[in-house]
Amino acid sequence: MKKLYLILIAMLFAGSMNGQISYLQYRHVPADQDAKFLERETKHWSKIAKSAIDKGQMKSWSLWKKVGITNADEFTPNYVFVNTFESLDKMDLDKVWSDNINAIGDVKMEDIETSSFTTTTFDYFIQSEDHVAGEYKYALVNYAKPIDLTAFMQENKTLWKPVHEANVSNILNNMTYWGMSSVIYPTGNQDRFTIFTVDGFNKLNHALEYLRYTETSDNSPNAAAWNDVLGKTKMDSLMPNGFERRIIYERIMTID
Repeated sequence: MKKLYLILIAMLFAGSMNGQISYLQYRHVPADQDAKFLERETKHWSKIAKSAIDKGQMKSWSLWKKVGITNADEFTPNYVFVNTFESLDKMDLDKVWSDNINAIGDVKMEDIETSSFTTTTFDYFIQSEDHVAGEYKYALVNYAKPIDLTAFMQENKTLWKPVHEANVSNILNNMTYWGMSSVIYPTGNQDRFTIFTVDGFNKLNHALEYLRYTETSDNSPNAAAWNDVLGKTKMDSLMPNGFERRIIYERIMTID
């Protein structure tokens, strides 16, 4: 009942979520520092986020861990922070931290800081464009650089979203969430991606099952909708090389 209540609340406010702004900070954490990083971020620094959210300065804060190899070179991120705000006008990153630093209590900064042993690889400001509400623990993030951003968003909203809504509402493909966000900054021809979609799942094997190649059977639950989309989609021309990368992240902690 609690899960259903949360989903209904999420659906009620779905319209207001589109257009929200998030600051994404990608980090590389060495394998031998993983436990210390998680302990400090979840036990101490999350308190600042909670204080800011309680004051209405931020909508939510979450920490995600990349599934897979975590001890690559220092410029390969394996964690990402997501700080979400109601709008650009209401986003003030400096104020969030300066106004709420006392929330961490009487601890020494050297005992809780994480910047000295991690690397911030890159960061992004993004805008939520659309989503299908639901709870999820694993996020399959599909990073893209379509040749026509507007056409990509329009097709996802009008053609693909109804399929995802059916998937989420009927738990087809084990999908429990879908979303799409565009990049505000940084931008340019040399950047990594301009937009991404998120497919949400509650189990890792569900996300992996979704990724692996299988033929769609004509009598499968979503075969008709899937075949209809394939007959209308222009993604082959919008993204001739497909997604730039597809990465699964595990939710570590969320405060909202």
